[in-house]
Amino acid sequence: MTLVLFILSALAYGASTYAYGAERTDPRVREESPPLWGRLALAVAGALHFSAIGAQCVEGDHPFKNIFLATSFGTLIAVASYLPLSRKGRLQPLGAVMAPLGLAGLVLGVVFSGLGKGAVPAAKGIAGAHIGLASVGLAGFALAAGVASLYLVAERRLRNKVFRPGRKGMSLTGLDRLHHRLVLLVTPIFTLAIVTGVLWILELGGPSSLEGRAFELALAGIAWLTSVGLLIARAARGTRGRGAAMLTLTAFAAIVGIVVWYGVNASGGAPREATLQEAPTS
Repeated sequence: MTLVLFILSALAYGASTYAYGAERTDPRVREESPPLWGRLALAVAGALHFSAIGAQCVEGDHPFKNIFLATSFGTLIAVASYLPLSRKGRLQPLGAVMAPLGLAGLVLGVVFSGLGKGAVPAAKGIAGAHIGLASVGLAGFALAAGVASLYLVAERRLRNKVFRPGRKGMSLTGLDRLHHRLVLLVTPIFTLAIVTGVLWILELGGPSSLEGRAFELALAGIAWLTSVGLLIARAARGTRGRGAAMLTLTAFAAIVGIVVWYGVNASGGAPREATLQEAPTS
């Protein structure tokens, strides 16, 4: 059942990717309203993705099991959050990113679902809270980074006086405001994810276990300091626009680095299996 849902969801994500890509490249479409079938395909893909995760849970491959399943769940949250934000044509270009992002998460969750056999220790306590917060934090930063990227593209086009008549979208002020609100929302969640992740590490191996997490903790620290620094700079000095967008992309790059680090250790035959069972995401 999981395989069938995976194939259907992948096809729907592919159709959505094509729809958003055609909308951005076909000059005949630019002067019309944004195509509804791209959003519809993305909504169907998200629903099938959710069903695939449910089928995996029935088979014992839940999002608490390893980093790949947690990433799949996080990208699904990002897609589900994007759909209401992009209503009435707002943030329409971001769909060209969200559709393949959801597809990538789906593939990772299905292909590498077998890693990390067994239940996660204390999954109902600190571990469960950490994984849930980390998944939501990943989704939130993915959305914030996407909006920040849109701002940079729109700002560059405006500076170069490149306009596309007939295209609907948010103004630079609207993009900046939405970006700030997303960072405001996701930073406390990510903070709690870091705290619960450290507590989980200490619970499993004591203070000495932190020594082997230097790279992971450094990346988490960069992401946290960058996002908190952005909020402080905005409140104290009014930092916004291009500078704020670049800081958000830096934070998101650090988070992606954490996911890649776990992925390499989990699939590359590391001496100590880096699954969420032994190595919580910070």
